Amino acid sequence: MKLESRIREAETRLFARSGLQPEESFLDLASAGVRLRVLSVGAGPPLVMLHGVSLAAAVWAPWLADFAGYRAHLVELPGHGLSGPAAYRPGAVRGHTLGLMDDIFDGLGLATAPVVGHSLGGMFALWHAAARPGRIASLVAIGAPAVALPGATVRMPLSLLTVPVLGGAVLRSPAPRPVYRALLGQGLSPAAAAAAPDDLVDVLRLAGRRSGNARTVNSLMHAIDSFRRPRPDSVMTDAELGQITVPTMFCWGTADPFLSPAQARPSIAKIAGAVLHEVPGGHGPWLEDPAGCAGLAIGHFAATGFAPASSPA
Repeated sequence: MKLESRIREAETRLFARSGLQPEESFLDLASAGVRLRVLSVGAGPPLVMLHGVSLAAAVWAPWLADFAGYRAHLVELPGHGLSGPAAYRPGAVRGHTLGLMDDIFDGLGLATAPVVGHSLGGMFALWHAAARPGRIASLVAIGAPAVALPGATVRMPLSLLTVPVLGGAVLRSPAPRPVYRALLGQGLSPAAAAAAPDDLVDVLRLAGRRSGNARTVNSLMHAIDSFRRPRPDSVMTDAELGQITVPTMFCWGTADPFLSPAQARPSIAKIAGAVLHEVPGGHGPWLEDPAGCAGLAIGHFAATGFAPASSPA
């Protein structure tokens, strides 16, 4: 069976566990030069969800039952899931990202919308909110937003992905499910990896083997990070953080391996009105406590004018 078919079958089983049948669409983004896949679920006010590096739209599946009052658009970033590839270069990722985010809003027909961003998705959203105020109407960053904030470190297994060629080879390696789950545990937390359904693990490990995905993630990681530290142009300055005016809430695992909540507080304080909620867990706390994290996110959106159409059952 072809790789894409195996990904789709695992994804279908995963969403079916929650009684969901996402609607698939593709956005051909001319200025960003990439074709993105979007899965849309539910009914209500629009909500854009951006996953982290080496993940996919399916990673939100265990959380979606708690967002039943929204029309959630699960965007697969370039070189992730079944989206098209991109070639990233050091010093050019921010510029590409600003155009990419504008294109995503335009492609979805949204003048503005609230956003949930995990890790890489959170960093992209913060970069955009600082440079292009107005389109992101309310923001929840869950987990450390990659290397956007000062003090973040690049740890295993992500540090391997920063090495040209080697990172792509690692991503393309056919890892059995238990091996991939262990790697996921290093990046998120052992508890988050244990909570991930088998079908989600299969979607992620199979998608990573797509040659275009491996090349994209390898080039992206090399462009934003050195082996152990982020490249300086990836990290936001105090002045840039001060330019963020969108209502922002951080949902941060107390055991996040890339940056602790205590280390992040001084930077978050530079964002006017930003709130930091510390929650038990690591880098993917919604996998460990879906309902608790959803309550914080929905509470933030409701308080900033984006309440769900109806309360989740």
